[in-house]
Amino acid sequence: MSELAAPVALLALAAPLVFALRKRVAIAAVGTLCALAGAAALLILAPETHGQVLSLDLVLTPLARLAAVALLGILAVIVVDVWLDEPAYNLFPTALGVGAVVVAVLLLQNALATEAALLVGLLLPVGSFTFQVHRNRSVEAAIRHFAFVSLGGTIGLAALALAAGLPHDQPQSTFVLLVVILYLAFALQLALIPFHTHAALLTAEAPATALALSFGVLTPTVVIAFAEILTDTGLLPSIVQLTKVQDLLLGIGALSALGGAILAVGAADLRRLVVSSVIADLGMAVVGVGSFSGPGLVGAIVIALATGASATQQLLAAGTLERRAAGGPPRAARAPLAAAAFVCGGVGLVGAPPIVAFPGHFFVELMAYAFASWLGGVLVLATLLLLLAQLRMAIALFADGLPSWRPEPRPIAGIAGMLLFAVLLAGGIAPDALLRPIAAFAEEFLHAVRPL
Repeated sequence: MSELAAPVALLALAAPLVFALRKRVAIAAVGTLCALAGAAALLILAPETHGQVLSLDLVLTPLARLAAVALLGILAVIVVDVWLDEPAYNLFPTALGVGAVVVAVLLLQNALATEAALLVGLLLPVGSFTFQVHRNRSVEAAIRHFAFVSLGGTIGLAALALAAGLPHDQPQSTFVLLVVILYLAFALQLALIPFHTHAALLTAEAPATALALSFGVLTPTVVIAFAEILTDTGLLPSIVQLTKVQDLLLGIGALSALGGAILAVGAADLRRLVVSSVIADLGMAVVGVGSFSGPGLVGAIVIALATGASATQQLLAAGTLERRAAGGPPRAARAPLAAAAFVCGGVGLVGAPPIVAFPGHFFVELMAYAFASWLGGVLVLATLLLLLAQLRMAIALFADGLPSWRPEPRPIAGIAGMLLFAVLLAGGIAPDALLRPIAAFAEEFLHAVRPL
C-alpha cells in the first residue's frame, strides 16, 4: 500500500474504534483529535507525492495538501466544540469518516473513484443525528438529504462512467448532454438553487454541529472535487468550445448566488442565514469554475475554503446562542463571545477585506464582469444582499444590549470561532501561502482546457 494512503487508512480505522467508545465522550474526543492530528502530520510530512492503491492513482498536489490540512483542522474545531460544549457522541466517528473521505477525494486522480468517495462522504453526517428523534424530526431530514445526495451521486457516477467509455470523436450534442448531467449531479450535491429544497429541512432539524460537517467541511470538498473531475475526465477541451454549456454553468451559478442571498435576507433564524449565505457563496464559486479561467478558478477555491471556515464559525456560534436562549430569541447578552464570533464569521461569508475570502470574491467578480456586465452585476448585488442579511442579524443579536463583556460560561464556540477568524485574517494579510498551491492547480486546469 502506498504511503499516501496512510492518512485515509488511519482515519478509516480509527472511526470504528471511536464508535465503540463513543459514549465515553472524553476518550472518544481525544482519540478523534489524535487521529485527525496524525493524519494531518502524515500529509504535511509525506515523503512521496505519488502512489497507487488498488490500481487507483494517488497524487499529493500542493492544493491537496493545503485543503486536506485546512479541512482536517476545521473538523478538529468541530470535535472540540462537541466534546466540551454539546456532547453528541455520534459525531466523533462521523467526523473521522468525513475526514477519511475528504483526504481520499483530494488525493484520488480517478474521476469515478472521486465521485464515489464523495457520495459516501456526503451521506455520513446523517449518522450524527438520525437517531435523535426525541430532539428533532431528524429521520425526515435524513431521508430527504439521503434521497437528494444519492440521486446526485448516482447521476454523476452514470455520467462519468459513460464519458469514460465513449470514443472522443462524438458529436457536440453528446458532450453537451454529458456535461449537463454531470453539472446537475453536482448542483444536487451542493444544494444549489433550484436544487436546494432538502437543505431547508436539514437546516431546521439537524444539530448545528452536523450542519457544520456538511456545509463547513464537505461543501468546500465538493467544489474542489468538481474542478478536479472536470480536469480528470478530459472533457474540458470540448466543453470550452460549447458556449451553451458555459452559459449553463454561469447561469445556474449566478441564480444560486442571487437566490441564496435573497433567502439570507429573509432568513428567520441564525442557521438559515448561515446556510443561505453558503448557498450564495457556492453559486459564486461555480461561476468562478465556469469561467474556465485561472483567476476564476483560484477565486472559486478560495471562496470555497473560506466559506467552509466561516460557516463552521457561525454554525457553532449559532448552536451556542440557541442553547443559551432556552427557547427564546438568541441574544448576545446571554453569550457575548459566541455572538462576536457569529458576527466575525459573517465578515468571512460576505468576503469583506482583509479576510482571505476577499481576493477570492474579487477574482470571481472580475472574471464575471469580463464575461458579461450583467453577470458581474448579479454577483455584486448578491454580495450586497449578503452584507445586508448579516448586518440585520447582527443588529437583532444585540437588540437587548450587552450588559457585560464578560464571556459566557464555557465559551467554547466563541473561542473556536475567534481562532478560525484569526486564521482567515492571517490568510488575508499574507495570502501567498494560500494562493500559490491553488494557482498551481489552476495552471493544471488551464492545461487541461487547452492542451498543447
